[in-house]
Amino acid sequence: MASRLDVADPGSISATADTAVAELGGIDIWVNNAGVYPSTPILQLSDDDWDRVIRINLTGTFSGCREAARRMVHAGRGGVIINVSSIAGIRGRGPGVSHYVASKHGIVGITRQLALELAEARIRVLAIAPTIIVTPGVQATQEGTDLERTLSGPLGRAGRPDDVARVALFCASDLSLFMTGSTLLVDAGEMAR
Repeated sequence: MASRLDVADPGSISATADTAVAELGGIDIWVNNAGVYPSTPILQLSDDDWDRVIRINLTGTFSGCREAARRMVHAGRGGVIINVSSIAGIRGRGPGVSHYVASKHGIVGITRQLALELAEARIRVLAIAPTIIVTPGVQATQEGTDLERTLSGPLGRAGRPDDVARVALFCASDLSLFMTGSTLLVDAGEMAR
């Protein structure tokens, strides 16, 4: 089943959560994965540009957490909320992405805070922090670049969406049953450099 939503619209997120409860009988796992990655140097960064990135990346994640948690608490059977941050949420990323870095740091922070707030309801909250992953969007912005060579980390290859999905699966499963508030790096060792 698919449901279209706009993460910049809390009402849209709430409606999608209601649809999940109605069609699937509840929400056990919720993943906040939407985000944008524009590049604008700080001296040219407008308030509107800043607000758009924060609204989509951070406020959208917050709204998703809140709406999923409301339904999980109401159902009374716990659950897992997984937030996709970035290694930019652990450190800076380079020029032109101050709004993106701020939003991803915020996701790491809200993950920690909500892990504390929701623990009593048996809701675990985890974050995943990938490096740049080879996706159609990345390929479109890097046309003519050997992404496999450019983006390969210490493991010797570029990251793929499945690399992140496997960590999300771990977070969603009972294999991570004693984890909450953590941010898991999916970076092929880039942060170890």
